[in-house]
Amino acid sequence: MRIAIIAKTKRHTRIYYYFKKAFQKQGHKTLWIKYGRLKSYLGKKTAITLSKLLLSLHRTDLLFFHGRDLPIKLLRYARKKMPVFMYYDDCLKCSQEVQEEVFRFGRLADRMYITNRGEIPLYKDKGVNASFITGGCDPKAHRVVKNPDKFYRSEVAFIGKPNTPERAACMREVAKRFDLKLWGAGWEKIGLKAAAKDAYASDYRKICAGAKIILGWNMDPTVDLYFSNRTWYTLGCGGFLLTLYSPSMEELFERGVHLDWFESTQECCEKIEYYLERPEERQEIARAGFELAHKDYSYEKMVEQIVNDFQQGRRETTLGVSRGL
Repeated sequence: MRIAIIAKTKRHTRIYYYFKKAFQKQGHKTLWIKYGRLKSYLGKKTAITLSKLLLSLHRTDLLFFHGRDLPIKLLRYARKKMPVFMYYDDCLKCSQEVQEEVFRFGRLADRMYITNRGEIPLYKDKGVNASFITGGCDPKAHRVVKNPDKFYRSEVAFIGKPNTPERAACMREVAKRFDLKLWGAGWEKIGLKAAAKDAYASDYRKICAGAKIILGWNMDPTVDLYFSNRTWYTLGCGGFLLTLYSPSMEELFERGVHLDWFESTQECCEKIEYYLERPEERQEIARAGFELAHKDYSYEKMVEQIVNDFQQGRRETTLGVSRGL
């Protein structure tokens, strides 16, 4: 297959770089068009024209894009020429304006992938052909690092921003009781200090290696099977993950085997204390989480699902034409 990706670089998560590698590893000729960069250099009109030309010269079979990373005009052009699949890895805890824009892009996609199951009915109600996909890790980027620099070491670490009052309150309490290192911007506004405002891919694996416990706290803990890609990245880097519970997590993970979870700040602190006193148990869980992530939840597994969906759609279209439907 010939696949084109249109998405931003996303320096912190590198999502589309990992997608590109996974498509290529499975033998697909993959072109990554960074429309935003083209626009900044050439202007919108020329960037759209060049993007169209690149899609044509590549003889694209499938366009895989991130919602809101390309103009509607370019997406409408592409969907007339080829199937278009959209990927969106955030939940809808955002402004109404952003939600409507996401729905608008989603309706133009033949299929839209979201990394939670709870919002599927909402997307479908808005006319979007939405499917659940889990997220994953990359074998090269997400690996175990031995003997990280002292800068990355701590009892507990959290990667992210104080985006919700509940998250901020939890981290304040953890910081009172344990050696907590925060990685992300905005913590000074609530009286906490971060080790760094940014954590890139190379930092991520060192943070996971240096911290005895990595905390997880997703934007909306009420959404069924919603958690950020940091869940997979942490497991993929061999970190021990203690995360806020998301509904139905037990369908993907075995508690106390692959990771552990909590449902309140008090329980979080109790679990931290428990696992700090049990390094062997903690390390055994981290190893099992690492094996699970790389075996069953890699970017290659995600790509397999996407390609299978594409091929199934093509077969159904062919069958419909042959039957005169």
